[in-house]
Amino acid sequence: MILGIAGCGAEKDAGQMPDVTGLRLDKALAVIESAGFMDDVDVTGGGLFGVVVESNWQVCEQSPARGEKMTTTPRLTVDRTCGGDPEESPGSAEPTLQTTPPAESAPDPDPTTSEPGVLTAATNSDLAAVFADPDYCSDRIADFADKYAGRTIEFDGSIVAMNNHGSYNTRYDILIAAGDFSENSQPGPAFQFRDVNTVGDLHWTNDSPTSTVGIGDNLHIVAEVGTYDANRGCLFMIEPIATTFR
Repeated sequence: MILGIAGCGAEKDAGQMPDVTGLRLDKALAVIESAGFMDDVDVTGGGLFGVVVESNWQVCEQSPARGEKMTTTPRLTVDRTCGGDPEESPGSAEPTLQTTPPAESAPDPDPTTSEPGVLTAATNSDLAAVFADPDYCSDRIADFADKYAGRTIEFDGSIVAMNNHGSYNTRYDILIAAGDFSENSQPGPAFQFRDVNTVGDLHWTNDSPTSTVGIGDNLHIVAEVGTYDANRGCLFMIEPIATTFR
């Protein structure tokens, strides 16, 4: 089944297509929107009744490919899982044999988890306050991590430190600060991409102008809010969804 998943506006040539293969559909649509494509996205698959709950589906194929211009409507092919039979938990499966479309479950009444969209400093006052906080170990940052766990944030940042993860030579712990790179201290959280490689895990939307990744690189980041560890250097874990050199 082919569905048009709506954005909010309409411009077909909106920039380069990000790498969304392997992401949950809701995350993939957020990344495509953050890349500038604000019109409908074609979604193929989804079973007999199509996509009911976007987070239950995984993107297995995409067109155009990563880095290509979005001169036509992006098309995503989804399945419960890509490349194998899904492991379904009770109540999580989308229906395929019912004779009438099922009603979607009621949204979580907690507005911190049911709000749609990507959080930015311009749209979320809590995130703006976190970025401005001069103390990266402040309770404000810990509270933000608890309140918005699992949500998607988007911001301009920079790599301020990069070390090998354990004994690995091609996996890294990358320390990220909000804003442009500076050799002086910067306000905001001590974000970290932990145990990532620099090829596929960061989901690049463009190529490095220097063909390398390292300290001093300025990035545009879309990531999922993870955990905050006050006992381990006040590191704020985030999971990369899309990363762009800027």
